[in-house]
Amino acid sequence: MKNPRAPEALPERAAGYWLLAAAVIVLLPHVVHFPLWLTAVLAILFAWRALVLRRNWPAPNRWLRLGLTLLLAVLVYRQYGTLFGRDAGSALLAVMLALKFFELKRVRDYMLGVFLVYFLIVIGFLYSQALWLVVYLFGVFVLSTATLIRLALPGSRARYTLRLAAVLLLQALPLMLAMHVLFPRIQGALWAMPHDAYAGRSGLSEELRPGSINELSLSEEVAFRAHFAGPTPPTAQRYWRALVLWSTDGKTWTRAGEPRRPAVAGFETDAPALAYSITLEPNAKPWLPALDLPAGLPPGTRSRAGFVFETIRPVVQDRRRFDLVSHTRYRTGALDASERHAALQLPEQVSGRVRALAARWRREARTDAAVVSAALQHFRVENFSDTLQPPLLGDDPVDEFLFDTRSGYCEHYAAAFALLMRSAGIPARIVLGYQGGEFNPAGNYYIVRQWDAHAWAEVWLTGSGWVRVDPTAAIAPERIDYGADGVRRLLARGAVLGRLPVEALRGMLSRDWLERAREQARLSWDAFNTGWHRWVLDYGRDRQRELLARLGIADVTPGMLAGMLVFLLMALLFVYALPGLLRPGTHDPVVRAYLAFCRKLANAGVVRAPTEGALSYAARSAALLPQNAGDIHAISHLYTGLRYGGRASDADRKELKRRVARFRPARRD
Repeated sequence: MKNPRAPEALPERAAGYWLLAAAVIVLLPHVVHFPLWLTAVLAILFAWRALVLRRNWPAPNRWLRLGLTLLLAVLVYRQYGTLFGRDAGSALLAVMLALKFFELKRVRDYMLGVFLVYFLIVIGFLYSQALWLVVYLFGVFVLSTATLIRLALPGSRARYTLRLAAVLLLQALPLMLAMHVLFPRIQGALWAMPHDAYAGRSGLSEELRPGSINELSLSEEVAFRAHFAGPTPPTAQRYWRALVLWSTDGKTWTRAGEPRRPAVAGFETDAPALAYSITLEPNAKPWLPALDLPAGLPPGTRSRAGFVFETIRPVVQDRRRFDLVSHTRYRTGALDASERHAALQLPEQVSGRVRALAARWRREARTDAAVVSAALQHFRVENFSDTLQPPLLGDDPVDEFLFDTRSGYCEHYAAAFALLMRSAGIPARIVLGYQGGEFNPAGNYYIVRQWDAHAWAEVWLTGSGWVRVDPTAAIAPERIDYGADGVRRLLARGAVLGRLPVEALRGMLSRDWLERAREQARLSWDAFNTGWHRWVLDYGRDRQRELLARLGIADVTPGMLAGMLVFLLMALLFVYALPGLLRPGTHDPVVRAYLAFCRKLANAGVVRAPTEGALSYAARSAALLPQNAGDIHAISHLYTGLRYGGRASDADRKELKRRVARFRPARRD
């Protein structure tokens, strides 16, 4: 007859507190993404569980738990319209974890709770993979692992379990790094982020209307970073073109009517090429900003009319790097019929005042270039102003801007200028992109943010081709000289753009020591975080080849990678075993004392088996030597506490040594 299985021991209450703390901490970064009602529900459920642990409050019964589960699942579905995806899935898992706490009775229930916390750690990386979050979740992982250790070793001290969990994780890091370097993650749908992983990212739109660029001027989100291999162009030449707009209805400019001929080369230059790389942030848009004017076509991209590139696959998951070459001085070729037609298109309704102004310039000027100069002079002398808060415009925004409000942002000036040029018979188009960028000396690259978004015009002039004309520079040269962030700071301090001397502007832009220190810290962090993305998050086959080439290893085959991994594993095993080889266990005073105890028992006729644990050996020895049972159990429990329970005080060590020295076992008959 088989013995009935012994009931599983209940976990100690401390393990419940540890698991509750791990669950709350792992969910803190998710709170900013959860709706308010869900955060309140989770707080109530966790507080209820804490009171159950601390004050023995009654836990909800089975039927109440079932009802809460169904109700909260329905509420999550109504909130997100689904139970799948990143947002809905993380919300549902958080609810399940909170309700699971009321079912924790046995050790296996607690272990399941720890595994749910591990899963929430992974889900956290679907929202962000920033370095600060990695460090934060590393701490949560240590706490969760310490909870497992606490379940396995009841009564162990907190400091011991936390230290052991951290040591175990640190010991696993070399293997993780080796796997990361030798076997980069597979790119593809299996490892891709959910479709909602980058929801809410902003960027340039493929149309221009009054206020569209101004909306981006409030966003400090990074659009891309640019690293130059050689000389860096001055601020006035750092125009990053992304889209070219050809058609307008008088209110909005779009890419409709775009010529079919993609112009990639087709220009002459007498200036050396500038080589640089662009690292795009994920934004689900295909635009690839390139320094004006790009040459060549990077892999994974295609060209469109107007010397603009776009990615074949939108950058929706990871940062992507592109190597480009551009020329800042150039002369494009002649217009074909489709380009000329698209660049002269006018809306059906153009106000009489706009037509009259363009016609007057046309009569008074002898060349197209003189018409352009007259338009820029008009913007300079007619009391136009640049502002981040332009007034609202009605049904005819260009007419109202030119003759009534005379206050706007870059899109107002570009749209009005292009329409005036077309009305004067000069081919014109609008270019959307970015201008300037902030230099980061800590990483030797430029940071271009969404508030650097800019719109300018291009006109086609005989003998020169397409020529960039930025009307904003005529009104507010500070926008080009000091960047969008500088303009924001100047306006915040009451500056009137275009009307202050350079010395006064520089004085208003100067920072005190605290601002400089804060700026340096911000740029240093960005450089460090960029390196983290480059060598960890964006590490793939190309980056692996680059790294191994720096180490002098080229043409690596899968067999070579497998051999390198085996070699590293053997090296790690040797390193981990080396302390034990150099310092045998008998050098440990606790182990040395216990081995002396075992020798005394062996001399008494009770020899310890090689596979026999300390407590099992104590039980057998006490049964065979009942007259020494008390000392045997006392010494064995003192040893296991010192060796495995985190009790490592000097007093306990001395007590163990004293008891072993006084131990005199009776000889077994």
